[in-house]
Amino acid sequence: MTATEQKARRDSRRRVLKDGKIVSHHLHGAIDVRIRDLSQSGALLEVPMATLIPSDYGLLVVSESKVYPSVTRWRKGDRMGVEFTGPPKPATLRKW
Repeated sequence: MTATEQKARRDSRRRVLKDGKIVSHHLHGAIDVRIRDLSQSGALLEVPMATLIPSDYGLLVVSESKVYPSVTRWRKGDRMGVEFTGPPKPATLRKW
């Protein structure tokens, strides 16, 4: 990581390996993802390569039962950086 990338990141990320889901009213279901890094302001995700991601969505962190409103900041291959756009909300019971 370059010095510029470190300055651009507001919060330090911690490495994790958690299951997540991209959820949206625009999707019929959810997209399974793997959360690799996590901070208060965003996350690094592994996503299926050819998957189209909606413009606005929530990142469900399965182990926390919380949904973080999110936007995509970058995507390269099967990796994607997301920024949280608000505080997390408790996950409602749905078939994700």
